[in-house]
Formats: sequence, structure tokens, C-alpha cells
Amino acid sequence: MEFSVKRQKTDGSWWYGEGENQRWIDSFHTGYNLVALNEYQQMTGDTSFADAARRGFAYWNEVFWLADGSPRYYHNRAYPIDIHCCAQGILTYLAFGEVTKADWVARWALKNMWDERGFFWYQRGRLAINRIQYMRWSQSWMYYALSELQKVKGE
Repeated sequence: MEFSVKRQKTDGSWWYGEGENQRWIDSFHTGYNLVALNEYQQMTGDTSFADAARRGFAYWNEVFWLADGSPRYYHNRAYPIDIHCCAQGILTYLAFGEVTKADWVARWALKNMWDERGFFWYQRGRLAINRIQYMRWSQSWMYYALSELQKVKGE
């Protein structure tokens, strides 16, 4: 936790990685960091990183979600829209007790990323849709997120 928090930027964000060639900020890796901080606090009772989690969550919530419910992959552009961002969005909102927002993301994903043949699309670009059915990357994360949302909602 100390390693991660020491690398958090003042606006609440994190670079993807330590290397000079890894200087981007994305939605789902930020979500991973936030869920890890939240779970650490819940498991240990140690609240010393609570401010970092709050700042990170505020940044993530403000930067990575558009008014229509669509996720942003990167902090500075809208495309590609990636189903993994939706899945991690649901999980991150749930970790922070934001069930209504988790449901909002799920509904957006089902309306905009679901294929009637029974799977989630990998990514939507500005001009094209990548309909590859990545089991680990797209399907498993999204179904996991939806099952966690269903548990919380008691459905």
C-alpha cells in the first residue's frame, strides 16, 4: 500500500507503470488500485491510506465517466470504449458503496456493449466495434462484475 500511495499523483491519479514508456492513466488500472486500497482497509482496519483512496476515487469518478454512463479508457480521450472499463467500474463503485452508480454502468454496458448472440464486445472505437469474445478479458470480468452487483442488490 505504501508503494502505491507514494506514487499517487496530487490529483489522485496513478501512472499505469513505473517506466518512462508507461506514462498513461487509465480507468481500470486506477480502479484496481482503488479496490486494493479499500480492501486493505477493510481487512486490516488500518485507515492510514483512507485519504489516498478518497482522492483517487474522486479523480476516477470525475474523469473516467461521461454523462451518458460511458467509460473513458484513458483520462484524456473517450476512445476506445472497453468492456473491461465497464466491469472494473462496476466493481470499483461497489467497493465504495455506490450501488446506484454500479447499476448505471451495468445498464449502459448491457445497452451498448452486449451482443444479442450472448456476449460482450471487447471494444468500441469511434468508427468500428471489435466484437472479439475474449473469455478472460471481456466475458469473465463482466460476468464477475454483474454477479457481484446482483449479490449486493439481492437479486
